[in-house]
Amino acid sequence: IEERSRKRIQNAFGHYLAPTLVDRLADSENALQLGGEQRDVTIMFADLSGFTALSGILGPEALVETTNAYLKIIADEVDASGGYIDKFIGDAVMAIWGAPVADGNHPAHAVAAALKVADTIAQKRELAIAKGEHAFDIKVGINSGLAVVGNVGSEKRYNYTAVGEAVNIAARLEGLPGVYKCRVIVGPDTADRLDGVFPLREIDAVTVKGKTAPLRIFEPFPASAPPPDPAYGDALALYRNRDFAAAASIWNRLSDADGPASVMAARALVFADDPPPDNWNGVFVMSEK
Repeated sequence: IEERSRKRIQNAFGHYLAPTLVDRLADSENALQLGGEQRDVTIMFADLSGFTALSGILGPEALVETTNAYLKIIADEVDASGGYIDKFIGDAVMAIWGAPVADGNHPAHAVAAALKVADTIAQKRELAIAKGEHAFDIKVGINSGLAVVGNVGSEKRYNYTAVGEAVNIAARLEGLPGVYKCRVIVGPDTADRLDGVFPLREIDAVTVKGKTAPLRIFEPFPASAPPPDPAYGDALALYRNRDFAAAASIWNRLSDADGPASVMAARALVFADDPPPDNWNGVFVMSEK
């Protein structure tokens, strides 16, 4: 009976879970509850930048081969960190940590995986460009919180996934690295729970599509990296206090090797010449994501 139970779990999840997670679920069937349940999870959306441009250059076979090579980098790191590939969405990946297998440290594991993916893809991109080959870049958005996880769909066709506000916010965050010229952005709920595991800096506060309350967004750095330059935070405080010229001056000094600083410097200079209305609250309103 026990062996049949293991086989049932392995057959059910063997095609869309990492083998190590299938084994863990088979050993502890209670860790898996079919149907919907509320769980605390971390969700990642990772999108390959440049897909549209490459699709007009490469033939279909070469495009799929290149895309799959990059998607494999993401999938392998998600699996290695104990995450779950929810789905591939064309040139993007949705992944979950904390379900279906419980993970008491899922925010840190998700961010560690994202940083490793970003570094690996950046290196692969540099090598490809040096050889005159085509390459992708990566944009990653991560958010933590409560979500309903379980099997959704029909009796004959279903998918184990997560739905809810935490998932929607993660999807919106995925578009922000392209705006701020970085690779990984995490939401405030994830940042609050990293507990000093990774150096973090607040980039900005934004209002994303479908949300009225602003979100503070953060950029994480590898644990081995030095703390972020506090000058960025000093400039952000000046910016929010409407001292745009002073904020732009600081961000300009950082902008040569700092994507978010270059973006914020340009924005502050615009406001220095044409100040926002008196009721401006320092929040950037996103119209696309």
